[in-house]
Amino acid sequence: MKKLFNIIFLIGICSVLLTCKKYDEGGWIRRTCKNLFGGNKVGDSKTWKLKKYEVNGIDSTYLINTGGIPDFYEKTIKFTYNSEGDPSIGYLANTFVYEYSGKIVPKSEYFTLGMSHWPINQEDSAQCKSINSIYYCSRNLLFPELKDIYSKQWMINKLTKNELIIVSDYRLENSYKLIFVQ
Repeated sequence: MKKLFNIIFLIGICSVLLTCKKYDEGGWIRRTCKNLFGGNKVGDSKTWKLKKYEVNGIDSTYLINTGGIPDFYEKTIKFTYNSEGDPSIGYLANTFVYEYSGKIVPKSEYFTLGMSHWPINQEDSAQCKSINSIYYCSRNLLFPELKDIYSKQWMINKLTKNELIIVSDYRLENSYKLIFVQ
């Protein structure tokens, strides 16, 4: 019986050592950078399309582009790898109207966010940008409620080469889920 147990134990150890490859792409940080930014070098960037913007489980996608921004849904947000380093990944993110900066924290797989300019009207998350005397307006994707305009967090629900799903993870009146695709 002891010999049989030893043989099974040896087979189990060998199968674990020979068949398991944890993070063969280089770990969570490397995979995140490659999928989100399109590469693992500072300056790499990738533009994502907004597929779905859910508020409390209701599709509100077409309420985001309030001011007729050209190609808004095709070029919704661009993430740029800003700084290397453990334990966080620094990034910049740009939409047509907004600019964000923040960190992605690997251990808990969430985004922290800050905005580079704050809206004048803190009751409404819509902002406008004037280009050639034409005003283009948009809702703020990542700061949907501006009651607390400090750092926000979004959980990374799914991140692959072609899909990014994030959900709100901070105290808001509503719950938010954003789905971006390539």
